[in-house]
Amino acid sequence: MRILIVGNGAAGNQAAVSLRKLDSSCEIVMLAEQNYPNYSACALPDVLAGWIPLKKTFLMAEEDYSRLNIETNFGLEVNQLNLTEQCLQAGELLYHYDRLILATGSQPVIPALPGSELPGNFVVKTPGDIEGILAHGPQQVVVVGAGNIGVETASALKNRGCKVTLVEMQDRIMPLLYDHKPATIIQSMLEEEGIEVVTGDRVIGISGDSQIELIHTQGQDINADTVIWAAGVKQNTHIARAAGLSIGSLGGIQVDTQMQSSAEGVFACGDCVQSFQVFTRKPCLSLLWSSAKRQAQVAARNCLGYLDKYEGSCSLVIEEIMGIPCVAMGLNLEALQGYEAEVVEHHAEDGYFRVLIVEDKIAGFQGVGSIEGAGAIFTMIKKKTPISESKRVLLNRGLIPSMAWYIDSRRYLSSQY
Repeated sequence: MRILIVGNGAAGNQAAVSLRKLDSSCEIVMLAEQNYPNYSACALPDVLAGWIPLKKTFLMAEEDYSRLNIETNFGLEVNQLNLTEQCLQAGELLYHYDRLILATGSQPVIPALPGSELPGNFVVKTPGDIEGILAHGPQQVVVVGAGNIGVETASALKNRGCKVTLVEMQDRIMPLLYDHKPATIIQSMLEEEGIEVVTGDRVIGISGDSQIELIHTQGQDINADTVIWAAGVKQNTHIARAAGLSIGSLGGIQVDTQMQSSAEGVFACGDCVQSFQVFTRKPCLSLLWSSAKRQAQVAARNCLGYLDKYEGSCSLVIEEIMGIPCVAMGLNLEALQGYEAEVVEHHAEDGYFRVLIVEDKIAGFQGVGSIEGAGAIFTMIKKKTPISESKRVLLNRGLIPSMAWYIDSRRYLSSQY
């Protein structure tokens, strides 16, 4: 069997490795426009901060693909997918397949605003982006978008000695992950380290002669020589669209629970996919490594005839912000609109946490500071474990010695449950 994989990001590489673990004889060919082996996008801000060299972000080398008997052709743009003939056109080359996995990812968006074409406009997505930012030598930086990538990038550049302003159009930072209270705590942490945070404002233009000089928002002008755009991405679905594959309402490739697209034998995974949220079952775009990895595993297994189902996407973001561990998993209150959600929260010396409970199940968890035991909470969210059942397990002293990994999560469940 010949399996083609388009894309060499987290999903594409996980699919390839999973295929090889399951089948030592199938032919695996990986095509990608990016000319990089597998790398950790999560580690790129650490390079910006000066904590690690760029080479440390690479997870695989060329010899690793050879050892796994995975044929690669990187730096090659796929032009066309022909579903009838089961082949891909890439330049002058034609690749036939028995099964196909699309892992084409997403692309950060730089809005078509005045001045967005000036030198000094960047995104943080690839090793090449990091090299470009460092070569530019930023001194005064505006980071547009305060999601986890924007916050990590702002923190990294501050650590490098830059003057940093973080601009978010919503009324709080990290709005897709945190509710107002934890977001305010994290914002205070950033501001205490000298990062200026502007919320409820939007960048409307950039000015300068041959380089960036001023960033114009709706409310003010900010001196800057560099802009980092972290305000959204667009799914890379042009190949799928042109071939006639179904595209979901949110802009990702539509797949079923087996990660199969609308065409038999064509699977998709990662940022390019529209899946569904594990708790609400609503359509979603899950642009996280944890989702990409699981989706790729499911796609690989079903390519080979195993029956596996994707359980649904569950957000999981763990990061250090200014040296303090922070975690957001599941859904926040905004995403739970329409549900009757109860909030259990606690603010102590070692940190803050809140648990969001809907219909006796944990729907979300947010923590700043000590987050030991949060892994068990994530398992409860994904498995939709009833609070009543969780409490019986966590408070059963007879079970604790054999379930040490559960112990620390007891403190997150208030005695009222």
